[in-house]
Amino acid sequence: MVGKIMSDPKGNNLLPQGAISYLQDWFYEQSTGDQIFKGNKYTKKGWEVEDEAIDDYAKVTGYAGLVKNEQFYGNDFTEGTPDVLVGDDLVTDIKAPWELRTFEKYAKHIPTEKHPAPNANYFWQLQAYMLVTGRERAELAYVLRNTPKQLLSYGDRWVDYEKEIPLEKRVKIFVVPRSNSHIARIENRVELCRDYLRETIIPENS
Repeated sequence: MVGKIMSDPKGNNLLPQGAISYLQDWFYEQSTGDQIFKGNKYTKKGWEVEDEAIDDYAKVTGYAGLVKNEQFYGNDFTEGTPDVLVGDDLVTDIKAPWELRTFEKYAKHIPTEKHPAPNANYFWQLQAYMLVTGRERAELAYVLRNTPKQLLSYGDRWVDYEKEIPLEKRVKIFVVPRSNSHIARIENRVELCRDYLRETIIPENS
């Protein structure tokens, strides 16, 4: 969720509105035990095809013996469970787009030094993973897999992507370099969020 707090604030505000909304939701969940976002068909596809997507990523990259990482990492600023740990120095996040149109939208991104990944939220997510794991390299992999038929809604069309599209064209990988300056921004923003919780959100709900 680190991407939710990392956009640039407007005017003289210390925090962007997105961060404030996230903190309000976070406090509500912590106070009530009720989870606001319980998933949708897009996230459910990602969960269901994750192991196969990791296998596809391994085949394309040549990384042998990859499995879903189950180890939880955390420090004083952030926490999470990265999808894949490769060797001693690489962390990878796997995304499984819902359909070809979505996959192509991201796959067409041309990386630049300022925007190495097509999605800013995932850029920040990988910086956070490098922070908590101590790793120096990260990759964002989009893997197009068939959508499980039980997840299809009325009007959705099932397509056999795995048969119609060669594997190497169903996997798109973006390299995300570690940026210590961005990691420092994460740490700073977390401190500002904590201050806002203590000074504003908690008093308002007392």
